[in-house]
Amino acid sequence: MTAPVLPPALPPDGHIAVVSTSWGGIGELPARAARARAALEGLGYRVTLTPHATGTADGPRAWVAGSAEQRLADLHAAFADPDVDMVLSAIGGNHSAHLLEGLDLDLIRANPKPFCGYSDTTTLLQAIHARTGLVTFYGPAFLPEFGEIGGPDPEVVAHFQRVLGRAEPAGPLPVESWQAKEDRRVTDPAGRPRERVQGEPRQILREGAGEGPFLAGCLPCIRNLIGTPWGPDFSGRVLVVETPEEPYDASDADADLAHLRNAGCLDELAALAVGRTEGWSPADVEVLHACVLDAVRGFDYPLLAGVEVTHSSPLLTIPLGVRGSVDGLDLVIDGAAVC
Repeated sequence: MTAPVLPPALPPDGHIAVVSTSWGGIGELPARAARARAALEGLGYRVTLTPHATGTADGPRAWVAGSAEQRLADLHAAFADPDVDMVLSAIGGNHSAHLLEGLDLDLIRANPKPFCGYSDTTTLLQAIHARTGLVTFYGPAFLPEFGEIGGPDPEVVAHFQRVLGRAEPAGPLPVESWQAKEDRRVTDPAGRPRERVQGEPRQILREGAGEGPFLAGCLPCIRNLIGTPWGPDFSGRVLVVETPEEPYDASDADADLAHLRNAGCLDELAALAVGRTEGWSPADVEVLHACVLDAVRGFDYPLLAGVEVTHSSPLLTIPLGVRGSVDGLDLVIDGAAVC
């Protein structure tokens, strides 16, 4: 791999442009959107919602924020605007892949800046990184993390700012003992914050140490790029994967892992780290780990599970393309992610 392209660090008073590359959640969750904006502004940032970030598509496609052309226009404008310091995904969905064939990679390459999100945004984060070399960030999104009732989790904000705001290695991913108890779809209608419970512990599924550039994503969304011109090279990577909320379960993960194995994506990894699950029983987590071990049978790189990269909280930030390492229970960001 060539050296990654580091975007400029996010300034303490930076200008953040929010884009909806898939679902139009901002328009459907105005109270959460207002909290997210207030939280980011309270941290000192300026926030702009791009023109189609709050909308839904005309016609039958009510599940997206706008047409592919509209969503692309927002994304391109955010990268092209010299006053914008960072592009932040509003939320996931299932249709960011609509944007792939229209991506202006030359524009993005000429205007490097942090682009952060997770879940379905995996598709664009990995594609942009693969085709431009730009470091992108698998981390908190506008609505879910910054729009929490009672404010965003301070541990999530602190790690986000450490990775994106400082031109130095962030070091070991913090070990967090807590985990959010309930789904936001339950607590938001009740108007209360999510409770914290004892978090899923990290587990060594296979001993060893490995290092290489990070690649991260939501397990089912990684499949969107396999066999396309936008897919990343998995060889030598420290791959971090995590699973979405229910109804996704261990049987779905088993199928997705098998697809990655059959496509050769798991053959030459430097290490594999699996994020915590959301609301799964210990028995279901054990089944997931068995599926992971089966998917990587015959390979000898280290496996770490239960890391704090999850659709639930805490969702810590992983920079794609930056050198990282796994050694025992430690997942470490060994290189600077911004310049």
